Amino acid sequence: MAVASIGIDGALEALQRAAGEMSLRVWMETHREELLRAWSGRRLNWTALCDWFQSVGLTNANGDAATVHCAKKIWQRVGKHLAAQRERADLAQAEAEARRAALRRQRDREAAEENDLQARMDRLAETAAWKRKQEAAQPTAPPPVPVSRTTPPSEPDGETVPEGFVMLDLPRLPGVSGRAYEPVDPSLPPVRKGERSPITGIAWSVGDDLPGYPSKRNYEYERDWLRDVGRLLRHRHPTDLTLTFEEARVMRNAKLRIPNL
Repeated sequence: MAVASIGIDGALEALQRAAGEMSLRVWMETHREELLRAWSGRRLNWTALCDWFQSVGLTNANGDAATVHCAKKIWQRVGKHLAAQRERADLAQAEAEARRAALRRQRDREAAEENDLQARMDRLAETAAWKRKQEAAQPTAPPPVPVSRTTPPSEPDGETVPEGFVMLDLPRLPGVSGRAYEPVDPSLPPVRKGERSPITGIAWSVGDDLPGYPSKRNYEYERDWLRDVGRLLRHRHPTDLTLTFEEARVMRNAKLRIPNL
């Protein structure tokens, strides 16, 4: 017989014999709960039990017939031992349930984030498709006439906005990219600081979207958003004294990143 094929049954049997296979403690560990249920909480007659223990050969650890005092002590120790076993089992089960619940919550969060990202990507794809359709429908125009920095470009005529989108009431300013004037979906929440761009995966580090100004949702990089919003803010607020707290924070970051803003 190969050594690896030898199981542990023989070892367990040897340990039981060494501890007294017919010991009173082993019997009590096996049948204590069953006896209590069957006796329905009534007081045990230990004298009668000890006589029966002796008749069937159940002995204490020394191999002697158990006295009433000895049997009661073994009974109490077995009760504590079984209670500790149940407590450990309950604790292990509670920990396993907690791990499973945490795993379910993590999966739910990941699924919600994935659904939110997919919804954002769908919105971006819808806007991009609308832009391509608009560009394809426009006739070829002659090269644009250069515009001085002091003269804002005229607004386009007949611009069609997709259903459910709106156009922000923003002045057309030189140096402000066309992304600032793209239609927006008002049902989408503002982009928050710390969220990641669905295009680049880079986290936005400067505040949240400003109400009434272009959303970061239309931009790949925060520097481009700061440039456009900073110029629109300066047009609306010639002096920093009228800026709100959030507007002032955006303006400070815009000045740091965009020279000659």
